[in-house]
Amino acid sequence: MKILKISGLIVLCVLILTGCNVKLNINSNLNQSSLQVEPKANENINQVANQNVNQATNENLNQNENDNINAAPVAENTGYDFDTTADNMVTAVKNTKGETIVNNLKAACGTEVMVYAKPAGQVVILKPYNPGSDRPVSVLYSLNLLTKVCKKLEISKELTDFGVQILSPDKTKVALALETKEAKELVLLNLINDASKVLVTLPEGETLNGGYGALSNHFDIKWLDDKTIQYTVYENTVENYATNAPEKVEKVLQVRIVKVE
Repeated sequence: MKILKISGLIVLCVLILTGCNVKLNINSNLNQSSLQVEPKANENINQVANQNVNQATNENLNQNENDNINAAPVAENTGYDFDTTADNMVTAVKNTKGETIVNNLKAACGTEVMVYAKPAGQVVILKPYNPGSDRPVSVLYSLNLLTKVCKKLEISKELTDFGVQILSPDKTKVALALETKEAKELVLLNLINDASKVLVTLPEGETLNGGYGALSNHFDIKWLDDKTIQYTVYENTVENYATNAPEKVEKVLQVRIVKVE
């Protein structure tokens, strides 16, 4: 009997230990399964998020492309061409089809003309036909290519003497400096609005002209961009352009910049 009781206890202990192992294995498997499932779930979430981001990015790119396509084109004066003589007198204006738009510039403007500037848009700025002349341009005309009307610009009254006329990069404005009154004024001419404005007036002892008049003039004025003009200021020691003026230019005092509105 003792042997049977002992055997029974041993069997009972074995069963208890076996049950514990089974429970541990079950919990272990459950934990392992949860670890395997969780990354897959996150991976799916990330994949969906990435798809949403890519979709949104593609939509934005498509929208930008559509915006660029639908944006108004920049006006360019490329739809017209000019018939000119060998010395650049304009005889007619034609469109891209080769059709004559204006066939008598002399009648339209009142004189024979040459091209002075071609800004973007439907306006061309003309000057009197005077090839090879040393005289400065003293009159400007505006030709509207839509209406075919050619008119003398009011700003022509500013062009009264020798000096420099520097076109802006976009061909809509002119930086003007004349030798008149010791070259102390830098003037802005607007070719589109037909308006003028004094940008700079120098004090005594300064000048924009390092030379001494006419063909000896020496101006250093340039456009850095469509709204910025750089100009050099010289010392003004020789006034009224004496007959025996020195050959070398005046001393440079400073290089300055002025903004154009």
